[in-house]
Amino acid sequence: MTEINIIEKIQEQQVDFVNFWFVDIFGELHSVGIPSYSLTEDHFKNGLEKLDASSIRGFKSVNRSDMILLPDTTTFKILPPDYDDNKRKNARIFVELCEISDSVQLRYNRDSRGIAAKAVDELKNFGLTRAVWGPELEFFIFDKISLFPSPIGATQSYGGSGYSIESSEAPWTRGNASSRIDLKGGYYPAQPKDTLEGIRKDICDDMYKYFQIKVEAQHHEVATSGQCEINLLHDETVIAADNVVTAKNLVKVKSKKNGKVATFMPKPVYGDNASAMHMHQSVWNKEKNMMYDPNDKVAELSQLGRYYIGGLLDHADALCAISNPTTNSYKRLVPDFEAPVNVCWGIGNRSSAVRIPMYSRGSEKSKRVEYRVPDPTANIYLLEAALLLAGLDGIKNKKDPGDPVEENVYRLTSEQKRNYKIRSLPSTLKDALESLKSDQKFLEQIFTKDFLDTYISMKYVEQDAFAQTPTPWEVSMYIDV
Repeated sequence: MTEINIIEKIQEQQVDFVNFWFVDIFGELHSVGIPSYSLTEDHFKNGLEKLDASSIRGFKSVNRSDMILLPDTTTFKILPPDYDDNKRKNARIFVELCEISDSVQLRYNRDSRGIAAKAVDELKNFGLTRAVWGPELEFFIFDKISLFPSPIGATQSYGGSGYSIESSEAPWTRGNASSRIDLKGGYYPAQPKDTLEGIRKDICDDMYKYFQIKVEAQHHEVATSGQCEINLLHDETVIAADNVVTAKNLVKVKSKKNGKVATFMPKPVYGDNASAMHMHQSVWNKEKNMMYDPNDKVAELSQLGRYYIGGLLDHADALCAISNPTTNSYKRLVPDFEAPVNVCWGIGNRSSAVRIPMYSRGSEKSKRVEYRVPDPTANIYLLEAALLLAGLDGIKNKKDPGDPVEENVYRLTSEQKRNYKIRSLPSTLKDALESLKSDQKFLEQIFTKDFLDTYISMKYVEQDAFAQTPTPWEVSMYIDV
């Protein structure tokens, strides 16, 4: 779409405002809205001089903060009515983050979306043309979350701190006999127990109607209190990542419009399952799925596919700093809650970190690797880039993943795990950051050392604040020792 075409389209659609979207290095969505009458062809050709990068975490210092937003016109979409209380017509466009260096406009190296695009360029060095991703988005929709007051830093309240969750499905809610769901009892319930089916369908309808994002399925997930899952139909790298950013934002907007609150925090409810973002992935040469081998009797998986898995497993500890980037992420990665804690692969085995789905045989189109470690707090652009680079590193160095594990890994003894050469994933964000610090060479060419150093140092600040903050549980446990 040319600069002239996009202006014409905005006028034809009678768009009042265009919101230009981008994410920071941790994946948080940012937006600036410009009246359509103020937009010119030059804005779409040379970019908008509209970003003070010093005000975005992880970007630039105040003395060198001017940056340019270059619109990607292929991402023009009309936003649903819920995005404007006054019934204005709005559109959105993703942008590339650019800076001027020696009078030349260059893509900013901390632009997450740009990192994903650069990772795709690496495919050609392996005789591949594209990577395809199918994300599974899990999240909670609560009736209400109350925080009192925030226990962070200087705002620590010695008068008390904590939170409460309200949900008509929760077992701690009185008078909800028809909609009560016990802990771990929420997988595929029908109405009236499933109180959120209507909202999920509204979200899916808007995804397709306004953004052309296709949904494979939606359902209630295992946890009580409104845990949901929406599976997005597979797509190529940057498009799939844009779809995740769009879907997460739409979930939050639609939930708020319905008087509820959505969260992608992995583990908000103690003693129950947490939210994941399983990533289905495959690599292709044009229309040929290079992970598929019909002659492989075990899993119809090619040798290239096995090497790809080898790369994922070899770098799994370092990947956690990107795939599971919050302190809360590691409250999910514990045994007996359907979350992977062991570095191994299996065929149809949901207790392993890497799974090869085997619903049927003889299907080249559906042959894929499922990486089960990530959660939805991950920056999707960085996640896809890191997983792809880890897999390509496995192909390059012919990393053998070993034999697939058939047993329930949660039930294996320590000795059995040693025999299988199964190690555990990091158990804290600090451990994951230490792993990334010592194993980042496979990322450096695409991510750049500058980006990785910034990302790691900022995450250490987050980890240190968490480690130094007393929690209500600790006060209750230790106040009288």
